[in-house]
Amino acid sequence: MSSVAGPYILLFFGFYLLLTYIVIVIEDAMPTVIRERDIADDDSNTFSEETAKVYLNRILGGQPRVAGTLFHLIKTSDMKDLVDEIANKANIPVRTDWQFVSGDYWLASSSPHVNCYQNVSNVIAVLEGESGFHPNGTIGTSLLVNCHYDSVPFAIGASDNGVFCAAMAETLSKLSRRKQKLKHNIIFLFNGAEESALMGSHGFLSHPWAKGVTNVVNLDSAGMNGKPSVFQVTDPRVLMAYKRTCSRPNAQGLGEVLFASGVIPSDTDFRIFRDFGNIHGIDIAFIKGGNVYHTRNDRPELIQDGVIQNAGNMLLSLVRELADSEELENKESKSTVVYYDYMGLFMVTYSTTTALVADVLVGLLGLSSVVYFLWLFGFRRSSVIELLWSAVGRIVCVLFGLAVVALNTVVMVATTTQMRYLSEQWLVVPLYIGPFVIAMTAASHAFDSWRAGKRSASRAARAARAQAAARALQAAALLLLCALPRLAGVRYAVAAPLLPAALAGLVSLTAVRYRRLTGWRHLVLEVVLLLPASAMCVSLAARLLPLLVPIMGRSGSDAPDYTVAAVTAVLASLAVAPVSGVELLFGGRVCASLLFASSLCVCAAFAPLSPYRGHTTQRHFWYHSQITTYDANLTAVENVTGVLVSKLDANSVQSALTALRESPLYGARGGAGPDRPGDTFEITDSDLTVYSTDKCEKYIYCNLPLYKPRFDRFMKGSLFINMGPPAEYEHSLTLANRSCDADGCALSFIMRGPAYNTVSVWPRPATPLRGWSLGSPLRATMSHEGRPLFVITHSTSTYSEVFQPLEFTLTFSVPRDLQSDILADISHHAHRVYHPQYFTTDYKKLLGVMPEYFNIATYLSFRTNYVF
Repeated sequence: MSSVAGPYILLFFGFYLLLTYIVIVIEDAMPTVIRERDIADDDSNTFSEETAKVYLNRILGGQPRVAGTLFHLIKTSDMKDLVDEIANKANIPVRTDWQFVSGDYWLASSSPHVNCYQNVSNVIAVLEGESGFHPNGTIGTSLLVNCHYDSVPFAIGASDNGVFCAAMAETLSKLSRRKQKLKHNIIFLFNGAEESALMGSHGFLSHPWAKGVTNVVNLDSAGMNGKPSVFQVTDPRVLMAYKRTCSRPNAQGLGEVLFASGVIPSDTDFRIFRDFGNIHGIDIAFIKGGNVYHTRNDRPELIQDGVIQNAGNMLLSLVRELADSEELENKESKSTVVYYDYMGLFMVTYSTTTALVADVLVGLLGLSSVVYFLWLFGFRRSSVIELLWSAVGRIVCVLFGLAVVALNTVVMVATTTQMRYLSEQWLVVPLYIGPFVIAMTAASHAFDSWRAGKRSASRAARAARAQAAARALQAAALLLLCALPRLAGVRYAVAAPLLPAALAGLVSLTAVRYRRLTGWRHLVLEVVLLLPASAMCVSLAARLLPLLVPIMGRSGSDAPDYTVAAVTAVLASLAVAPVSGVELLFGGRVCASLLFASSLCVCAAFAPLSPYRGHTTQRHFWYHSQITTYDANLTAVENVTGVLVSKLDANSVQSALTALRESPLYGARGGAGPDRPGDTFEITDSDLTVYSTDKCEKYIYCNLPLYKPRFDRFMKGSLFINMGPPAEYEHSLTLANRSCDADGCALSFIMRGPAYNTVSVWPRPATPLRGWSLGSPLRATMSHEGRPLFVITHSTSTYSEVFQPLEFTLTFSVPRDLQSDILADISHHAHRVYHPQYFTTDYKKLLGVMPEYFNIATYLSFRTNYVF
């Protein structure tokens, strides 16, 4: 058999790039937008994006809707008016409520702590079903559909989470046109405090209407545009309804594993419903376009046509199906299933028990195709040995590819700007995928040439043997994974492509053995037979990379390129697995072709591109701060003022330093810093401090203001700019009473402050904390210098002219001889969130010299350290 000329391997590579593009186009295809005038007045089954956009603009307003601010209160009132208007026009009874609720709970996240909230606002609408309402104020069986209408500071929050709130309003409006009630009530929860650590959803659980909820559909966003994805499932019945009703499903169980592992640094209200309400269902979110998530570019005008229509079609059909389902009359305990879709064309789901049986059978089928190869080409000792050598060659190829990617990444990190792929995600192809594939191909040909010198065999036979070896490795890996029950939800990433690849192998081996195929015919046969497996792998990689790449822009990592390189190389190895060995069908001048492809990758590797272009900004959390430390006599012993620039990405601190030093505010020496006379605001090198690891290990949270415990990862390596303090506002932690008995002391406090506060309690070694007046269990957030640290975050989520103080009591175990001593170090962190009207003149000057691509969220913060 003749080989395929080496230069055509570039065409081979190009075909798979084209396949990737086609897969993305198919998966991102959106439906036609439906206008309201094209829908009959009594049509309750057709969703209109046009109407949903009207709702969206009404929900959003023109500012961020930060819980606890005046604008948030205004938009909460607008939200209530909106659902009331829908209720007034409804054919089926719709009851509404504006809930105000307070409480606290233990949030068992990656940085666990107590969430304490006061006066949270939720807007609730119930479309009455046959299950109806009870005389005691509770309701019958109900489906809960949840979104949140609040936003983070300095972001309009069009996609997070305005789109789904608008889709919910339109779904409520359309279903309320029905003439016949559904079997179950539908609760539409527009919760007002998700961004302040999931407080709104927890508050809803105390509402009488929550008692009848049997299932939940939670809606959120970590991106913009594309199709929303199912990424958490705790009730397979809800997933099956999604499968029945969604014509273009988007669901990957692998995303659930990544989310649960903490790789994705986010959380949703789904956790609250699951952990505190024992309410199960599915979690759905937008995940593409994560570069605009939580930035000023999360704007309605950037939402592409058809995105809301697609989300609304899915939601309306799903909610209608669930609310009319007899099998959802009772709650069921949490259970898991394996689920994934194929290019958005159809969805596969089965139990973990079925998954084990199916995966073992697929693994055995893969091994059977290897045995079939040996049977066709001679089941001899030499054949087995060569097959084993081919397996070694496959492993060597992958390792060499990984080594080349690692080396390239080290060089690029040392010589170029990190994260250039943020604004142009296609760059991962020439930066990482290309070098991996080129290196694998080169190693494959080198290894094949070495073995060809030992044993003579046709090129077709050698390629078939390499493919059989690749299937053997994949089957062996799958069977090993079957021994790990926890990985049942991710084994499909190996099993699903291996199944068609093994079947394709049986066909191609027969053709190669019994037909005289030319090199081109053999190549086309392999490509066509392996197309279903390749499309599956490409689809999975094309889903995960747009999810994971933008996370690097808010990870706080020093070297995000290493993470992206590793993830991309692993996904590339998965994507090429079905066609591993086919590259050996190419003969002469392969090396020259690979060198040409390598030169293109090298040009991309050193292209002077900025990570922050177009709608991609550099995220910044800035805390205009005053940090004051008091001794036991409440005498101030230290006072520091300035701006903390958190390190959200690898470039943020250096970008801020560069902007400062190139600005008119920068002076080599002298100037009028916070402790210097003069009217001119100037910053010198002595005003700039980068926080080292040593200082952060010595002090709790680096002695810097803490907004949320999970933000502590942004403190090490952050920049502090000495300058004047923020505008003063009321904040205090007062010891109202101290009483002791034989073995302990109770300290009662009154905390006054703005809408957002954090309290950290660090008991002395001899006086441990044994109780508190909060409803949450007493648990430590972490340990510092061998002593447990307890953290309480507090939020008043509905605006008022004066925020009510928080009163709480801490009880310590204290021997009688220590009861007059210091029992604990306690810090109060007070934060004004999104209050640009209170920015000082100097702070405005500082913001004014920053580059346009900065996306700065400002917190006006006071950290006060006490000993009691």
